[in-house]
Formats: sequence, C-alpha cells, structure tokens
Amino acid sequence: MKKYIRALGIDDSYFAPHIPGSSNLVGIVMRYPNYIEGMLLREIEVDGMDVTDALLDMLSSKYGRQIKVIFTQGITFGGFNVLDLERVWKEYGIPIIVVSRKMPDLKTIEDALKKHFEDWEVRMKLIKKYKIEKVQNGKYEVYAQIVGIERSEAERVINAFTVRGAIPEPLRVAHIIASTLYFGESRGKP
Repeated sequence: MKKYIRALGIDDSYFAPHIPGSSNLVGIVMRYPNYIEGMLLREIEVDGMDVTDALLDMLSSKYGRQIKVIFTQGITFGGFNVLDLERVWKEYGIPIIVVSRKMPDLKTIEDALKKHFEDWEVRMKLIKKYKIEKVQNGKYEVYAQIVGIERSEAERVINAFTVRGAIPEPLRVAHIIASTLYFGESRGKP
C-alpha cells in the first residue's frame, strides 16, 4: 500500500423501509492515516436501482481522481438499492471493499427480494457476484466482498484505515454523518 492513499467510505442514511422516498448516500474522503479531506452527498431512491449511478457521480467529483480504494457498508443502500461493484470497477478502476460485521444471510435476502421485487433475480445476481470472505481486522473478523485488489492487500488496507473496533474509519465516519442526517444525532453501530 502506498503511503497516504485516499479512501472513500460510503454509507446511507436511515429511511422508511418499502415506502417510496429517498435516502442520503454519504461519502467520506479520508487520507491515510485517517485524515478527513472531504465529504460527498448524493440522494438515492429507496429500493431503487440508482446507487451505482450516485457512486459514479461521486467519483466524477474533484476527489475522484485521488481515491485509491472504496469502502462500502454492505452492498445494498436505501433498502435493496444494490450497488453494481463490477460496473464501478470497470468504469473507474478503483478497488472496492464491501465490509460487513456479520455474514449476510443470503437466503433471507433472496426471500425478501422475491417477495418485494419483480426484478429480484437481477438484484440477487449483483449481491452474489463476488464471494463473501472472512477477513481479519486486528482482533476482529469482518466479512468482505473484494473487487480489483488481492485479498491480502485488501486486508492490509482495512487494517490500515481502522483506528479501533472492526470497521474502517471512512465507513465509521460516513455512518455517523448518515445517521445524524436522519435523526439529528448519530445512532447505532456501522
């Protein structure tokens, strides 16, 4: 890993599930060792299919050329608005690391998609496209989908951007801001 690389951490704000509306997509640009350089904000549709376009729009900002890795808090945003990891990788060539504290329950996700979406197969295909791997982050284990970077390098980057706990700092800060946008104060764990 190069010294002083910049990461983009992405999380979404809270929303009313399965009710038409929008959610904020918060992006934190952070330079190693954990210095915040900027914030990006886009709006996405709850249960829509526009999160990939929103992230690509973030990458077209003045910060886009500087970003060397993207961290996301899961692969779905604003409900089941599924990020197309491969499209982002192909268009910008920036590695993406999807981080989760727990192993996603793919069967439950598939059942929910079947129940609520005609295009459930498209969404499920995007979710399952990259395998979910257990990654050691200090004393914690997290689960990650890794695109455009070797697993060992992804583990080094996750560890480098984690100050304490299990979640990389760009994601933790994005979560704090995203929850504040909805509740007026931060809540919950990223």
